[in-house]
Amino acid sequence: MSVAERRRSASSRRWQQFRTDFASKFRSRVFGTGRAWSFRRRRVASLLIVAIAIVLTAWASQSLHAALYRSSVMTGWTLLSCILILFAIGIRRRIPILPLGSMSTWTQVHIFTGIFACGVFVMHVPAIATGRLIADGWLEGTLSVLFIGVSLSGFYGLLASRRLPARLTAMGSQPRYDQIDWHREQLAARATQRLDSLTSIDSQRVLGEFDDQYLRRYLDSPLSWSHRLFAHSFRRRRLVIGLNELHRYLEDDGKEVADELAGLVRRRDELDTQHALQWRLRAWVAVHAVMSLGLVALAIMHTIHALQFVES
Repeated sequence: MSVAERRRSASSRRWQQFRTDFASKFRSRVFGTGRAWSFRRRRVASLLIVAIAIVLTAWASQSLHAALYRSSVMTGWTLLSCILILFAIGIRRRIPILPLGSMSTWTQVHIFTGIFACGVFVMHVPAIATGRLIADGWLEGTLSVLFIGVSLSGFYGLLASRRLPARLTAMGSQPRYDQIDWHREQLAARATQRLDSLTSIDSQRVLGEFDDQYLRRYLDSPLSWSHRLFAHSFRRRRLVIGLNELHRYLEDDGKEVADELAGLVRRRDELDTQHALQWRLRAWVAVHAVMSLGLVALAIMHTIHALQFVES
């Protein structure tokens, strides 16, 4: 064997070894060969399956279209099946005693079926090919809006259900949602009690004016929509800064009360933030469920109408 042949043989063996090692490491890292699958590996495998399913569906749709068949019938039935599967998780929640699998499994199926349904929706709606997300016609247009709304609320819920509980846990104590208003009333009552306990005339006047103009309005007000949607702390910072600036005009007892009032303001802000986060978790479920009901109803109506058109 010549030197050149030996070099080619060695190079071929190294390349073969590299491909074998790479394939082995890829299978081990993605699919967890030889040990239980982690959540990350299951997620990667599920995404790969969804991607393959979308590619196969697109190929089948194009093949039917090339053969002069109605590819929209195939994508329509596929999309309707996905919508019914997605809707089934709500039924599963209401009958937890039946042996229908764990909610964790149902949730994972719901998530990845939803991703697949989004891909099929892009294939099914002809208007998307022209750059528009909304189909023509009032029924098809409303159906498109509902599908997009359900999809967006679903993706928001996927993020919110993972991030918002962690934020609530990081805040420490979590009052019950139906008791938050009672806690607000207790804070307002405590502020009134501390203001009434002042003995210094100057402290009573300074803190009384601040209470009438700013503090009482904040403690007695309900949760604002801006805080409900964005959970900011602008009012808390302004009030705490204002109370700190009053120290130069207060006696010792007034400074002590001002510090306690600042603590009550911070506690009220924490309650508002907890209320806002818990409200978001509840609100997205309600919005997602209501739009899903409308989506299922209109999808069935659209299917009946489309079948009549196909048969004619």
